[in-house]
Amino acid sequence: IHGVRGGIEKASKMFMPTLFVLLLVIVVSSCMLPGAGKGISFLFNPDFSKLNSNVFLDALGQSFYSLSIAMGCICTYASYFSRQTNLLKSAVQISIIDSVVAILAGLMIFPAAFSVGVSPDSGPSLIFITLPHVFQQAFLSVPVLGYVLSLLFYALLSLAAITSLISLHEVSTAFFYEELHLTRKKAAAIVTGGTLTVGLFCSLSLGAMSSLSIAGHSLFDVFDFVTGQIFLPIGGFLTCIFLGWVVPRNVVKDEFTNWGTLRSTLFGAYIFSVRYVCPLSILAIFLHQLGVF
Repeated sequence: IHGVRGGIEKASKMFMPTLFVLLLVIVVSSCMLPGAGKGISFLFNPDFSKLNSNVFLDALGQSFYSLSIAMGCICTYASYFSRQTNLLKSAVQISIIDSVVAILAGLMIFPAAFSVGVSPDSGPSLIFITLPHVFQQAFLSVPVLGYVLSLLFYALLSLAAITSLISLHEVSTAFFYEELHLTRKKAAAIVTGGTLTVGLFCSLSLGAMSSLSIAGHSLFDVFDFVTGQIFLPIGGFLTCIFLGWVVPRNVVKDEFTNWGTLRSTLFGAYIFSVRYVCPLSILAIFLHQLGVF
């Protein structure tokens, strides 16, 4: 627990608010660029002609990644909570913050993309194409300030990526530490060594070692498909089945209400969603991603 609280938690409390403030600065700068209005319109004016079942299924699938669902990290971190933690309140806060940051990220990227003339469907590389232009244009009068803020933003962005990495790292580390009774240092070393080895070969399969492929797909694509499109839906589905049908209802209610200290008016809707709505939705995502429909 010391490794989580004394390390990544302390760093996140310090640097994540700074990243959020910088995000707001970039959003304002991006929206003030020439032609930014087209990007804002692209973001907020829906094209209902493209609205079909695939859109909803793709959005549900994206929620797995965005909220780290079915990866084990939320369960692992939650195990470190005190018994007084309001799980419902925490879940609502996380969902709201995630949505707000996603909207701000869109306002940061798309106005700048249209201003620069970059296609909005260029993918993750957008952040490395449009943002340097935003910093350059926003601080024309003081170029040094633009360079400093740009460097600070990407450094903080890297830290944000590391926090996500460690959250997943902690899942396996906790298993070795708690179940196999290894020290945290040994557990972390084993997980780090294993992931570095797998990650190295996956990375090389996109370049120098392109021969590393399975059924005509690079090793990176295979791991991405198996983990993202198979393991996540299956993990989420089995979690719902376990929580909704295996764990005794009174145990779930105790966790939901902090052993009766919180109001439980929403518990009925919660347990219904876990038993029926969520498994069916996840099953639909899974079948959609496999191309069944």
